[in-house]
Amino acid sequence: MTRSQSLAAFSDDARRSLSSGPIMLVDLSAIQRNFRKLAQMTHGTCVAVVKGDGYGHGMCEASRALRNIGADLFFSARFEDALTLRAELGVGPRVAVLDGVSPADTMEARAQNIIPVVNSLEQLHVIFGVAKQSGQRMPAFIHLDTAMNRLGLAPDDDKRAEPLLASCNIQAYMTHFASADDVDVDLCHHQVSRLVKRAKRLPRAPLSIANSCGVFLGREMHGDIIRPGKSTFGINPTADAENPMEEPATILAPVVQIRTLKKGDPVGYSCTWRAPKPRRIAILAIGYANGFMRDNSNKGFVMFGKQRAPVVGRVSMDLTAVDISELPETAVYVGAAAEIVGDNITYRQIAETIGTNEHEAIITLGRGCKRFFVNGDPHA
Repeated sequence: MTRSQSLAAFSDDARRSLSSGPIMLVDLSAIQRNFRKLAQMTHGTCVAVVKGDGYGHGMCEASRALRNIGADLFFSARFEDALTLRAELGVGPRVAVLDGVSPADTMEARAQNIIPVVNSLEQLHVIFGVAKQSGQRMPAFIHLDTAMNRLGLAPDDDKRAEPLLASCNIQAYMTHFASADDVDVDLCHHQVSRLVKRAKRLPRAPLSIANSCGVFLGREMHGDIIRPGKSTFGINPTADAENPMEEPATILAPVVQIRTLKKGDPVGYSCTWRAPKPRRIAILAIGYANGFMRDNSNKGFVMFGKQRAPVVGRVSMDLTAVDISELPETAVYVGAAAEIVGDNITYRQIAETIGTNEHEAIITLGRGCKRFFVNGDPHA
């Protein structure tokens, strides 16, 4: 079944919204199927990483859909998002914060049963103080940096950390692959080895290793807990292979005007494109304010069914022009929907056009387009 077929029954509200601006349709059942597939690939536990507003697909709605199929541990990036998740998911599922919790928020995190990821000795000292004051250990994940040099305890921190870890109910020792996306298997093996060696010198706890790309490098990379984020949301976790996941989002933008140009007529700001001969263009109600990046100017494209329409001129804040001269006149009309992402334009294609990764492209579009959810009750 194609995405357009599965999304055929989207709501009247979505249709009305599409009459004036771009929309993102998110298939919650595709997110659920992706998560189930990932869970079946590991001998350990699969958790839901929903940072970046669910990679642009809607953190709360996606999390409810994943909770409904059994996910019980959710990772956000920021503490504010963790509080939102706790309110949305209720008291049952566990919620953790990848960036950790500030000293000012540690007591609230404890009260809300939000689990910090400890990324520094400073954070560990705060948890030690809270545990000493309350007389109870605080649940925490302990991040051991093995190559990223971003967040996490450095190897030289381990001796000072060890006595403080008695204050923690350690959920797992975790690390993050630096180059799994680039299939740098040697570095991934080196990071696994470093994590295992360091964890052996610390209080016993499970290991959490693989991100999305790491999951597909083999179970020796997984540890006890895998943390696939982007692959749950359909972003290709393999470097060069066909995407093994389903892309849940379809993004559509309406045609708001059709114009006929004479040879030499310019289009858009700074007249960066001129008609080489008489042309027909369609003006779409989408621009960089909606996440359709300005880098699409004169090189991006949209689709009307199976037919491509290239972007001409500069993408502006709310509008984009595309050349429809090669399409039948009946194929494009005021009110027709142009596909920005969908059956014929993958996440990777739109990202490569503007020279970025799928994460940035889809998160930006998700922030800028009004979202609607299909094939599942996000409020269940």
